[in-house]
Amino acid sequence: MINTFASSSRTQLSTHFNVKEFKCKCGKSHEIKIDSELIVKLEKLYSVLNCSKIIINSGYRCSAHDKSVRGNGSGQHTKGTAVDIVCYNKDGKIISAKIVTCAAQDTGFNGIANISAKYQAVHVDVRSGKWYGDEIKGTGTVTSDFYKYWGLTKADVYGETKADTKKITLIIDGKTYEGTITSK
Repeated sequence: MINTFASSSRTQLSTHFNVKEFKCKCGKSHEIKIDSELIVKLEKLYSVLNCSKIIINSGYRCSAHDKSVRGNGSGQHTKGTAVDIVCYNKDGKIISAKIVTCAAQDTGFNGIANISAKYQAVHVDVRSGKWYGDEIKGTGTVTSDFYKYWGLTKADVYGETKADTKKITLIIDGKTYEGTITSK
């Protein structure tokens, strides 16, 4: 659902995001559109990456501003369905865009792209189709799986703490043994 806010709004959208962070960078006073699904997925990404903060470099864009930053004037940012972000870990360091794009894929974002040569900023959106890009190489789709594209595993993205643990029960000679098995 697309929600519309006044340019002066300071509405808290969720635990970590406020409308003012999504304001168009054109400097004019106009409404701000924000898709509620975008906020839900940003919060989920914040959680799975265990971020200390996510900075929104670009949220909603009016058509004129979208064109001024080499967009077509009607892209995902103009619909309120996209943001360009930089994610930070608990030590205050930027999380690599390679890690963020994989986690965004797992989180269910439909549009995802690395947008910086230093692998620091990522575009995410909730479009209806799928687009996984690397804007350093152009604006086309470059992969259907960021894990394969970057050569990463789930352990690389989440660390060993995300291994699957299953409870088991064994009955041997009438005795019951219970425990867990961890797979990596």
